[in-house]
Amino acid sequence: MRSHAGTPHGSRIPEEWPREAELPAFVCTNCGFWQKYFETPSSCPICTDYRHVLPADGWSFLGLEGARERGRCLVEEVEPGVWCYRAEKPLGIASLGYVVVRPGGNIGFEGTGWYDEEALEHIESIGGISYLSASHPHCYGALWQLRERFEPEVILQSEDLPWATAFPPTWTFDEGLKLGDDAELLRTGGHFAGHTMLYLPERKILFVGDALKFEIDPTDGRRATGVSTHKAFVRRIPLTPREVGRYREVFAALDFEQAWTPFDQCRNVGREEVLAFLDSQLRGRPFVDAVPL
Repeated sequence: MRSHAGTPHGSRIPEEWPREAELPAFVCTNCGFWQKYFETPSSCPICTDYRHVLPADGWSFLGLEGARERGRCLVEEVEPGVWCYRAEKPLGIASLGYVVVRPGGNIGFEGTGWYDEEALEHIESIGGISYLSASHPHCYGALWQLRERFEPEVILQSEDLPWATAFPPTWTFDEGLKLGDDAELLRTGGHFAGHTMLYLPERKILFVGDALKFEIDPTDGRRATGVSTHKAFVRRIPLTPREVGRYREVFAALDFEQAWTPFDQCRNVGREEVLAFLDSQLRGRPFVDAVPL
């Protein structure tokens, strides 16, 4: 349930102000982005953004029940105390959702396409969620379900607030935010202005969002064979040298042995491998192609 640490005194909304309406939620089948709207949306802001592509057959949206009819939400403990949630038949980008179990309050990071009742009950059984965040809007998934079920602090980097169309944040930050000695949110920028990573120093795990993209060994889903970075992968738009330099600055300050994306949990990519890759980007013109590991 919600931790009220850092809640400002006297922040109650005046009674005469209009309240947030209870609007239905709709997910775009092209990309998996949820909006709350008073009727079926006429378009999707993620798809019309330059980083994505438009649906060739026009817009199609589902409500929660329509999304759940596609299948279950699968649950897996990918490391002791770190749970992964995956839509059985995903929509669009098909991101995973994670929950990190910790004494200082569980952290939900990234969102999968939807959560069925069994998945929500599982999260409740491991202690619910105290803090909820994501790397960037491509991976918000159905975070709004977790926000409504568990009432956590919803934490977003300030640059990405305009994308929170299905859930209101309760806590914003600029460059970084510590959630205790064992968890920290860090802004990288680049792929999105507010792109954020979650660092677990005791576990030496770094949730890198879309700052990195991995090619995965088909015989070992936890091993990367190649790494790339991008401003827009599908559109093949590279980062700028300054953005790559910012990535390197943030990564260099962290001691990690595993790099996890919203799609993969790579055990063989740590600080040394990432810095070598970013240095190759900085030696010349930044590029989108993968570099073998």
